[in-house]
Amino acid sequence: EEEEDEKEKEKEEDKEEEEEKEEEEWTAVPPRNRCNPESVPVAVTTETKSNGLPPRRTSEEEPVWDVSSAFVANAVSHVKSLKALKTRATHISRENKENEARSEMKRRGESLTVQGIQMFKQGQYSHAVDMFTGAICCDPKDHRFYGNRSCCYWCLERYEPALADAHRSIQLAPDWPKGHFRKGCALMGLKRFSEAEAAMQQVLRLDESCKEASNKLLACRVLQLTELGFEEQQTKALLEKFTTVQAVAASPEAQSEMTEKDVLDLFEMVGEIESVRVLHERFCAFVNFKNANVAAEALERLQGAELGSCRLVMRYPNRLPVTPLPRTDAAGTQRCVPINGDQCFYWRTTGCFYGDSCRFKHIPDQRGRDKKPWQP
Repeated sequence: EEEEDEKEKEKEEDKEEEEEKEEEEWTAVPPRNRCNPESVPVAVTTETKSNGLPPRRTSEEEPVWDVSSAFVANAVSHVKSLKALKTRATHISRENKENEARSEMKRRGESLTVQGIQMFKQGQYSHAVDMFTGAICCDPKDHRFYGNRSCCYWCLERYEPALADAHRSIQLAPDWPKGHFRKGCALMGLKRFSEAEAAMQQVLRLDESCKEASNKLLACRVLQLTELGFEEQQTKALLEKFTTVQAVAASPEAQSEMTEKDVLDLFEMVGEIESVRVLHERFCAFVNFKNANVAAEALERLQGAELGSCRLVMRYPNRLPVTPLPRTDAAGTQRCVPINGDQCFYWRTTGCFYGDSCRFKHIPDQRGRDKKPWQP
């Protein structure tokens, strides 16, 4: 009986051991790894018999992220996209601030331009220059601001800066007619009539309906011909017929019939002459007197005199004219040389010596009109 009892105990112990093995097999769970299904399974133990809690892992047993896992890859991609969005948002914010600053400067430039135009209309050209200068500082790439300031400089008779601003406006906007018009006006102020003529022609190529440019173009051509010795009325008639300065100069009507004998006969009435030289291609003649005082008297007496079909315009070739000898009329009043009937010749050229006491007319808008480029 004792032996049978021992055998039953052994059977019961064997059953308990088999149950424990089966329980261990059911609790062994492989890890989830879609990318590597052949990975080694990790056993997840059940509760300990001592306190019923799962065992704590050591630092060596901490899980390691599998970079080949789809979950990890998606997480990394999401983080990168968030960083890219943040960078882009910062860049857009910076661009918006810069655009707002530029817009504000443009608005300020437009405001200064409006003030400058108002001052220009009131004749305050210096203040208008300051306003347009401020507008240029706000927006240095706006060609209109340079054109406006060029016009103000021209009104102030500051032709060099007027020309510089006109050139700048043309650089920024080559097809802007007003830029070329401002250039032509500045060149006329500098007595560079042939260049001014080319500028006005460019204006008309860009805008055929610009009447101001047509008038300035005619004025440029008239001034070029008067420098060659033509009378103003004569030049207008010749330009209507031949159009250009070059065509007028080459025309038969422009050829001078003046001879050295004609000049000699006229000037010998004043005093003894040393030599006479006529340059037909330049429409001029050189007369050398033996006495300087006689030359000064001839300059006074024969200024504006007619010789053939021409009216004489005289000057010293290499220096300023000397003060003309005064001439006394029947009333005892001293007089200067007249031109165009009753106008003062020196008022229209280098300046009248007699000022307000001159008996001939000093028309304000004719002051210095006949002044030559070589004269100071």
